[in-house]
Amino acid sequence: MKPGDLVQTNIFNKDGSGSYGLITAKHSTPNHWVVQWCSEEWEYNYGLIGSYEVHEKDLVIISKA
Repeated sequence: MKPGDLVQTNIFNKDGSGSYGLITAKHSTPNHWVVQWCSEEWEYNYGLIGSYEVHEKDLVIISKA
């Protein structure tokens, strides 16, 4: 994983599910990444939810930077 990768969580589906997130930086905590998440408000409208620190074991890369 690296900044710029597009990710999803693997909590409900090992191949990725839920909203998309963009890795923006490596976090100071080992194996954690800073991810900016978005949500689909309507069919074609996505909005930023926030930035969170997520352990890499909870992420699936959808598209590499």
